[in-house]
Amino acid sequence: MTAGLVKLLGLLLLVPGAALAAPRDLVWNVEKTLIAGAEVVIPYDAKWPTQQADIVAFGATGNVPAGVNCKLEIMLQQDLLLSLPCTTLYKLPKPVRLVPAMRVQLRLYNAAFPSPGVTVELRNRLILDVPQA
Repeated sequence: MTAGLVKLLGLLLLVPGAALAAPRDLVWNVEKTLIAGAEVVIPYDAKWPTQQADIVAFGATGNVPAGVNCKLEIMLQQDLLLSLPCTTLYKLPKPVRLVPAMRVQLRLYNAAFPSPGVTVELRNRLILDVPQA
């Protein structure tokens, strides 16, 4: 009985350390009305961690109507490094290393003709794995 209590206490002491190493999320909301044929780029001013970080997954929940193309893009200066579809969860085959010069943006395009305008509502989430120094 005492050995079980010691193991339980040891586990409880390890939990805060594990929480520090857990991935960090960047979350933001987008709400935009698009008319037919319209394309919009929505930049996100991410507050990157002070340490380097890896993007390990991207998720989006919300309303992406039929005929609306939605992509998360990661840019380095003017170069497109990564383009991901707005899906509920997209795990990257291998992590992408972030550097301060990178920008994150959403690109929305309404190809539905004719369309008086559709509203896109998304909650986006980048999951970052921040290595411990």
